[in-house]
Amino acid sequence: MIKILTLTGLTLQFISFWLAAPEILGPDWIVKTEDFFRKLIRKIPTVVLSFLGAIIGVIFYQSIILDTIFILVMICILFISVLVFHKRIEYFLDHKISNPLIQKLILNESFRFTLLKIAALLFSLGFVIQIFLALFTT
Repeated sequence: MIKILTLTGLTLQFISFWLAAPEILGPDWIVKTEDFFRKLIRKIPTVVLSFLGAIIGVIFYQSIILDTIFILVMICILFISVLVFHKRIEYFLDHKISNPLIQKLILNESFRFTLLKIAALLFSLGFVIQIFLALFTT
């Protein structure tokens, strides 16, 4: 339980940085790194395929037990689906997610400020979790 809470606190603080980054770094920085963001978002299907491939390998190794065969089949179907529709998923992520997100981050100051407030909340919550763990686990 302590490890889960520690990881939760650290994860909240990590996410808070990425939510605060557009407001802190400003729209000029976002314009300069727009191509990098688009490439990063387009790589999501590849990362999903790699992750699913690793899961398939682990489950296949342990598929001697009949309970895991159903899970293996479902993950294989998902893997093949992502593989077949890789280009469509990439196109969808680029046109429906990365372009509108980048435009919103560049043009809309109130949206960036809202992200900054959410980041502050997540960072504070992660800090409180870590203080709680430090005080009550020793």
